[in-house]
Amino acid sequence: DTWLDAYEGLRVATAHLINAHRDEIAIVKNTSEGIATVALGIDWKRGDAVVAFREEFPANYYPWLKLADKGVDVRWLSIYDGLDVIDRAAQGARLLAISHVNYLTGHRVDLQAIGEICHRRSCLYFVDAIQGLGAYPIDARAARIHAMAADGHKWLLGPEGCGILYVHKELQNELVPV
Repeated sequence: DTWLDAYEGLRVATAHLINAHRDEIAIVKNTSEGIATVALGIDWKRGDAVVAFREEFPANYYPWLKLADKGVDVRWLSIYDGLDVIDRAAQGARLLAISHVNYLTGHRVDLQAIGEICHRRSCLYFVDAIQGLGAYPIDARAARIHAMAADGHKWLLGPEGCGILYVHKELQNELVPV
Protein backbone atom coordinates (compact mmCIF):
# COMPACT_ATOMS: atom_id res chain seq x y z
CA ASP A 1 0.00 0.00 0.00
CA THR A 2 2.86 2.38 0.81
CA TRP A 3 4.45 1.79 -2.60
CA LEU A 4 1.14 2.30 -4.42
CA ASP A 5 0.49 5.49 -2.44
CA ALA A 6 3.94 6.83 -3.39
CA TYR A 7 3.36 5.90 -7.04
CA GLU A 8 0.00 7.66 -7.04
CA GLY A 9 1.51 10.69 -5.31
CA LEU A 10 4.16 10.96 -8.03
CA ARG A 11 1.55 10.77 -10.77
CA VAL A 12 -0.61 13.45 -9.14
CA ALA A 13 2.37 15.75 -8.41
CA THR A 14 3.72 15.38 -11.95
CA ALA A 15 0.31 16.06 -13.46
CA HIS A 16 0.05 19.21 -11.37
CA LEU A 17 3.58 20.29 -12.34
CA ILE A 18 2.94 20.07 -16.10
CA ASN A 19 -0.81 20.84 -16.22
CA ALA A 20 -1.94 17.35 -17.14
CA HIS A 21 -4.23 14.69 -15.67
CA ARG A 22 -2.88 11.94 -13.45
CA ASP A 23 -4.19 9.36 -15.96
CA GLU A 24 -1.75 10.79 -18.51
CA ILE A 25 1.32 10.11 -16.31
CA ALA A 26 3.30 6.90 -16.11
CA ILE A 27 6.30 6.26 -13.91
CA VAL A 28 9.25 4.89 -15.91
CA LYS A 29 12.88 4.06 -15.12
CA ASN A 30 14.31 7.06 -16.95
CA THR A 31 13.93 9.47 -19.84
CA SER A 32 15.35 6.93 -22.28
CA GLU A 33 12.62 4.43 -21.45
CA GLY A 34 9.98 7.12 -21.93
CA ILE A 35 11.41 8.13 -25.32
CA ALA A 36 11.67 4.51 -26.45
CA THR A 37 8.08 3.84 -25.35
CA VAL A 38 6.87 6.56 -27.70
CA ALA A 39 9.29 5.87 -30.57
CA LEU A 40 8.65 2.12 -30.58
CA GLY A 41 5.00 2.27 -29.54
CA ILE A 42 3.70 4.09 -32.62
CA ASP A 43 2.68 1.94 -35.58
CA TRP A 44 4.99 3.55 -38.12
CA LYS A 45 4.26 3.12 -41.79
CA ARG A 46 6.66 3.35 -44.71
CA GLY A 47 6.56 6.97 -45.86
CA ASP A 48 5.75 8.45 -42.44
CA ALA A 49 8.00 11.38 -41.51
CA VAL A 50 9.63 12.43 -38.25
CA VAL A 51 11.27 15.78 -37.56
CA ALA A 52 14.31 15.32 -35.29
CA PHE A 53 17.34 17.39 -34.33
CA ARG A 54 21.03 16.62 -34.81
CA GLU A 55 22.26 18.06 -31.48
CA GLU A 56 20.12 15.79 -29.30
CA PHE A 57 21.32 13.52 -26.50
CA PRO A 58 21.69 9.98 -27.90
CA ALA A 59 18.51 8.78 -26.15
CA ASN A 60 16.52 11.33 -28.19
CA TYR A 61 18.48 10.78 -31.38
CA TYR A 62 18.95 7.07 -32.05
CA PRO A 63 15.33 5.91 -31.63
CA TRP A 64 14.29 8.31 -34.40
CA LEU A 65 17.32 7.46 -36.55
CA LYS A 66 16.44 3.77 -36.27
CA LEU A 67 12.98 4.44 -37.75
CA ALA A 68 14.65 4.95 -41.13
CA ASP A 69 15.05 1.14 -41.21
CA LYS A 70 11.23 0.95 -41.35
CA GLY A 71 11.04 3.38 -44.26
CA VAL A 72 10.29 6.42 -42.11
CA ASP A 73 11.63 9.69 -43.51
CA VAL A 74 13.68 11.33 -40.73
CA ARG A 75 13.99 15.06 -41.41
CA TRP A 76 17.08 16.24 -39.53
CA LEU A 77 17.23 19.85 -38.41
CA SER A 78 19.39 21.89 -36.06
CA ILE A 79 18.04 23.17 -32.76
CA TYR A 80 19.25 26.57 -33.92
CA ASP A 81 17.06 26.55 -37.04
CA GLY A 82 14.34 29.19 -37.09
CA LEU A 83 10.67 28.49 -36.59
CA ASP A 84 10.11 28.91 -40.34
CA VAL A 85 12.45 25.98 -41.03
CA ILE A 86 10.74 23.88 -38.35
CA ASP A 87 7.36 24.80 -39.81
CA ARG A 88 8.34 23.64 -43.30
CA ALA A 89 9.84 20.40 -41.98
CA ALA A 90 6.72 19.63 -39.90
CA GLN A 91 4.47 19.80 -42.96
CA GLY A 92 3.27 16.26 -43.55
CA ALA A 93 5.31 14.87 -40.62
CA ARG A 94 3.73 12.44 -38.20
CA LEU A 95 5.85 13.49 -35.20
CA LEU A 96 8.38 16.11 -34.12
CA ALA A 97 10.79 15.24 -31.28
CA ILE A 98 12.90 17.88 -29.52
CA SER A 99 14.54 18.55 -26.15
CA HIS A 100 13.30 21.51 -24.17
CA VAL A 101 16.85 22.34 -23.09
CA ASN A 102 19.91 21.05 -24.94
CA TYR A 103 22.15 18.85 -22.81
CA LEU A 104 25.45 20.36 -24.06
CA THR A 105 24.78 24.04 -24.61
CA GLY A 106 21.74 24.82 -22.47
CA HIS A 107 19.93 26.18 -25.53
CA ARG A 108 16.22 26.35 -24.65
CA VAL A 109 13.58 26.08 -27.35
CA ASP A 110 10.22 27.84 -27.40
CA LEU A 111 7.91 24.95 -26.54
CA GLN A 112 4.73 26.92 -27.20
CA ALA A 113 5.81 28.21 -30.61
CA ILE A 114 6.83 24.73 -31.74
CA GLY A 115 3.62 23.33 -30.28
CA GLU A 116 1.61 25.77 -32.37
CA ILE A 117 3.48 24.64 -35.47
CA CYS A 118 2.80 20.98 -34.67
CA HIS A 119 -0.85 21.72 -34.00
CA ARG A 120 -1.25 23.61 -37.27
CA ARG A 121 0.54 20.80 -39.15
CA SER A 122 -1.37 17.98 -37.37
CA CYS A 123 1.97 16.62 -36.21
CA LEU A 124 2.46 14.78 -32.91
CA TYR A 125 4.76 16.68 -30.57
CA PHE A 126 7.25 14.88 -28.31
CA VAL A 127 9.46 16.70 -25.76
CA ASP A 128 12.50 15.38 -23.91
CA ALA A 129 12.21 17.49 -20.76
CA ILE A 130 14.97 16.08 -18.54
CA GLN A 131 17.29 19.09 -18.73
CA GLY A 132 14.64 21.67 -17.87
CA LEU A 133 11.73 20.15 -15.94
CA GLY A 134 11.82 21.61 -12.46
CA ALA A 135 13.95 24.61 -13.49
CA TYR A 136 11.60 25.98 -16.14
CA PRO A 137 7.82 25.69 -16.07
CA ILE A 138 6.23 23.46 -18.68
CA ASP A 139 2.51 23.62 -19.39
CA ALA A 140 1.85 20.54 -21.54
CA ARG A 141 -1.65 21.71 -22.44
CA ALA A 142 -0.69 25.27 -23.41
CA ALA A 143 2.28 23.99 -25.44
CA ARG A 144 0.08 21.32 -27.09
CA ILE A 145 2.57 18.57 -26.19
CA HIS A 146 1.38 15.04 -26.97
CA ALA A 147 4.11 13.15 -25.10
CA MET A 148 6.99 14.09 -22.82
CA ALA A 149 9.63 12.20 -20.86
CA ALA A 150 11.94 13.28 -18.04
CA ASP A 151 13.87 11.82 -15.13
CA GLY A 152 13.80 12.85 -11.50
CA HIS A 153 17.53 13.12 -10.88
CA LYS A 154 18.14 16.51 -12.54
CA TRP A 155 16.21 19.67 -11.61
CA LEU A 156 13.44 17.73 -9.89
CA LEU A 157 16.09 16.81 -7.30
CA GLY A 158 14.84 13.25 -7.03
CA PRO A 159 16.51 9.88 -7.25
CA GLU A 160 17.95 8.37 -10.37
CA GLY A 161 15.73 5.63 -11.78
CA CYS A 162 12.48 7.53 -11.25
CA GLY A 163 11.32 8.99 -14.53
CA ILE A 164 7.99 10.20 -15.84
CA LEU A 165 6.25 9.73 -19.13
CA TYR A 166 3.38 12.01 -20.06
CA VAL A 167 1.11 10.81 -22.86
CA HIS A 168 -1.88 12.97 -23.75
CA LYS A 169 -5.14 11.01 -23.52
CA GLU A 170 -5.71 11.38 -27.29
CA LEU A 171 -2.42 9.58 -28.04
CA GLN A 172 -2.72 6.78 -25.48
CA ASN A 173 -4.67 4.39 -27.71
CA GLU A 174 -2.15 4.84 -30.54
CA LEU A 175 0.81 3.69 -28.42
CA VAL A 176 1.29 -0.03 -28.17
CA PRO A 177 3.51 -1.12 -25.26
CA VAL A 178 6.60 -2.91 -26.52
